[in-house]
Amino acid sequence: MEPKYPRCIIDKSHRPFDGLDSCITKAIVIALVGAITVIGMYGCKKEALTEEDTLRSAPLVGKLYKQSKIAFQSYRDGNFEIYIMNADGSNQTRLTNNPAFDQYPSWSPDGEKITFMSQRDGDKNAEIYFINVDGSEETRLTDNPAFDAFPSWSPDGEKIAFASERDGNMNIYVMNTDGSLQARLTDNPAHDVKPQWSPDGKKIAFQTTRHGVEEVYVMNPDGSDQIRLTNNPRWDGCLSWSPDGKKIAFASNRDGNYEIYVMNADGSKQTRLTNNPAVEQAPFWSPDGKKIAFYSLRKDVPNENEYGKDERPWFECNAEIYVMNADGSEPTNLTNNPAYDGYPSWSPFLASEK
Repeated sequence: MEPKYPRCIIDKSHRPFDGLDSCITKAIVIALVGAITVIGMYGCKKEALTEEDTLRSAPLVGKLYKQSKIAFQSYRDGNFEIYIMNADGSNQTRLTNNPAFDQYPSWSPDGEKITFMSQRDGDKNAEIYFINVDGSEETRLTDNPAFDAFPSWSPDGEKIAFASERDGNMNIYVMNTDGSLQARLTDNPAHDVKPQWSPDGKKIAFQTTRHGVEEVYVMNPDGSDQIRLTNNPRWDGCLSWSPDGKKIAFASNRDGNYEIYVMNADGSKQTRLTNNPAVEQAPFWSPDGKKIAFYSLRKDVPNENEYGKDERPWFECNAEIYVMNADGSEPTNLTNNPAYDGYPSWSPFLASEK
């Protein structure tokens, strides 16, 4: 709830000068009124406070502070579950509790719910669910014998984009947040997966195999104007928009191993951010645009740095969540568990009482 506190208010019922000599009283009152007028003029100029102003004023209004959390999937319990943690890696808390795989979390814009993919309805089937961030009210949104995966919440909170195999191959769909009005956006014999909404809701980026190898595309929310952003003979995918919508982070193995890259929203200036012999995947921007979370196998580099060439299943590798500055500097390990922790999703800023 937005804090409410008085601005430019003089309590007229307060009479501190009663009983003083009238001349002295007048002088003091004139000086006081002048001071209040100056303060009032300054205060009134600041009437329309921004979110930043409100949060900066937090110590005066109930000790509000900015916080964000990171949701991720973890295999630490012997199967994939959704976890959440503070942005510094503390307070890692299990959110789902099901013997099936729960994966690919995506926050609602208000930070109150997380949508995810679950295979609890059959190993060869996957459905889209959402859950409250306190772990209550798990709700199934799709009900289809095919594979529904990779949900992404629209920034206005009214739609969820996802990928589905219901028409014979993976394509991008969209639905209302109650699961109604499921509509197909892409129609291609290739696989279109992992949609991500732009912060203004005017675009959906996704990865596709329509050129024989994964590339990053972008389209309008109705599926029109599909434009190719990357053009590389190697794998490009797992993308995330910056909060200002000007950049897209993605993963690529164009340099021989999977690393994190960034490019402008039109596909220009593709720049490598990480440089590590391990697999680095699934970048996700912080809500202030200053950090990027990702997962890495730098503690457990598989043979030849390629999925499928290691004897273990990929989910048995020791992936960990890291965070780095948006320029790739200062990578910091957030999780430290021998199991797989991956696919981080950063919440919006939340104002909470400290």
